[in-house]
Amino acid sequence: MRAMASLHVGSTLALIMALGASSLTACSHHGGDDDDGNGAALTITPPTAMVTLAPSGSGYSATQAFKVTAKDSSGNTKDVTSQISWDGGDDVNISFDQSGNATVLAAGPYTITAQLSDQMATATLTASLATTGLGDGFNDGDQGKLDGPPSAAAAPSIAYPLAGSLFPVNMTPIEIHAKKSDPSQTLARIALADGTLLDYKFYAACKPSPNAATFPDACIVTIPDAIANQLAGVSEAADVQLTVRLAAADGSMLAESAPTALAWSKVALTGGLYYWTTAGKGDTTFNTAIARYDFSKASQPPEIYLSSDSAPKVPTDTQCVGCHAVSPDGAKLSFSLGGSQPGYFSVFDVATTQPIVPGSGLTAKKFAGMSTFSPDGSRMVTMEYGDLTLRTGDGTLTMIKDHLFTDSITGEQMSHPFWSPTGGHFAFVSWTPSAADIQADHITGDMVQGGQIWLADSDGQQMTSAPRMLVPRAANITSYYPAISDDDQYVVFNQSRCDGPANSNPNTAWGGGPCDGYNDISATLHVVPTTGGTPIALTNANGGDDPLTTNSWPRWSPDHGTFRGKQLYWVAFSSRRTYGLSLAGSPASAPTDTTKPQLWFAAVALDGTTPTVDPSFAPVWLPGQNSDLTGPRGNHTPVWTSKVVIIE
Repeated sequence: MRAMASLHVGSTLALIMALGASSLTACSHHGGDDDDGNGAALTITPPTAMVTLAPSGSGYSATQAFKVTAKDSSGNTKDVTSQISWDGGDDVNISFDQSGNATVLAAGPYTITAQLSDQMATATLTASLATTGLGDGFNDGDQGKLDGPPSAAAAPSIAYPLAGSLFPVNMTPIEIHAKKSDPSQTLARIALADGTLLDYKFYAACKPSPNAATFPDACIVTIPDAIANQLAGVSEAADVQLTVRLAAADGSMLAESAPTALAWSKVALTGGLYYWTTAGKGDTTFNTAIARYDFSKASQPPEIYLSSDSAPKVPTDTQCVGCHAVSPDGAKLSFSLGGSQPGYFSVFDVATTQPIVPGSGLTAKKFAGMSTFSPDGSRMVTMEYGDLTLRTGDGTLTMIKDHLFTDSITGEQMSHPFWSPTGGHFAFVSWTPSAADIQADHITGDMVQGGQIWLADSDGQQMTSAPRMLVPRAANITSYYPAISDDDQYVVFNQSRCDGPANSNPNTAWGGGPCDGYNDISATLHVVPTTGGTPIALTNANGGDDPLTTNSWPRWSPDHGTFRGKQLYWVAFSSRRTYGLSLAGSPASAPTDTTKPQLWFAAVALDGTTPTVDPSFAPVWLPGQNSDLTGPRGNHTPVWTSKVVIIE
């Protein structure tokens, strides 16, 4: 119970002694009539209320007064409003004072609970919002040009957001991308409504695509950040319908798109995201780097944390920062350098941006980069050429036990280790190298053709059980990149098809095969409970049954919430899909691995059981991940942490 007003225990006990119990048109722990003399029944008035939000500061607000009375079996009543502990089901958007006044900041339905000792009463408060907004530089006299009946024969189409997507409330700014139905259209009206609680219209001038040569008919509008809170408020009950109207400067060629159903969640993205990035247009100080995104500052773009230029120098010609892992608390960062075959390795103290590995900051032994931290960061499991090793997470990297699981799994190599955030489970992949796989001297562990996924129990410091099969090997596919949710309930992972398109490199080059688990074009996301069961494809997140857009390296958020009665998780991954009308991706007609992958987020709603239907939503693009969309960075391998450590 989230109490917004204090509970006066002494006066409560006195009231209960003075008043008998009585029936009430609200809930109590005794249910219905309560005539045993041990409680005072409560009534909250009004039982239902509706308010209309009005502009207030940088947002919107409304106030509704509630009164609570206690009545005994003789009909005696007393106003106990000032003694009530209140709960509106939302710590952010509704608050109460001692007088019973509820202040609401967002549209949507609220269940109000008033509690006094062991007695409760409930009421329903519904907040609605009907408002308009104007974009910078838009002439308010042009609104009427967009409010009349559409006249153009052809309608614009919405390219972004994707239909059926679910946005976290703090993922801003929100861009709307519409494809014009006539080149003369320069004025836009964005309408977001749920039919009853929200009617928002935003008027703005169309902005062109940053890649106008590729998308000459784009109209891009950014809506204010503050409206996201309103969208999340109403989405708990129903989808929001997005429509776009476009018109020429004189009001002609007015046309409206078909509606697109979207939703916003009050469950925000939290913590930080570290990811691998390649240089884009304007990047001159690095060829590769590890960037990080702080979700407590979601309106700010990611920052480059560690570039190849500032990393420890390798004794080869390839100064390349590679695969990385971050301890759950964000304090330590491990990563590979110099490419997979040399496999130099380092561990950084994130706060000081300095290696904790002594000397040059590099290991002398080949580690090949795949690693994972224990929940407290004191231990690691590293992978060297298909062998898993448990070692300390300090600068010595002292071996505690090598050849993990080889006594249970014979004749196979192992890779892709993942220690769950709770420490309760440990996931990894095994595969059998063969001539049909790739050259034997390339068996570094970052390619896993014919991969299958295993799960072992753990106490957070070491493995406490033999591994059990979670996703068995199957014909024509490989399974890899497992990640365990923050509550140890689910594993998200990749699969790719062996008859899928091969990469642009020939099969004799690095990772050129269609299902070696390395940059595979046919990579898709799947989920399975840690208790086992039949995995299910996250088709909505993938973008279809066979999108061929390299949906790769999924990672869960460090916490989860609820949405429409289910547990809501976020999954970050990289994909080569097209981003609206701003960035071209891998075309469905000719899928390729040459376009730059981008980071996307998809919501997954689960109820603790094995899903039988796709539990995912269409994804959203991470704003700000490129300093210049005309020459984007390639962004891969996200790793989520519970917090972003401040650099000293």
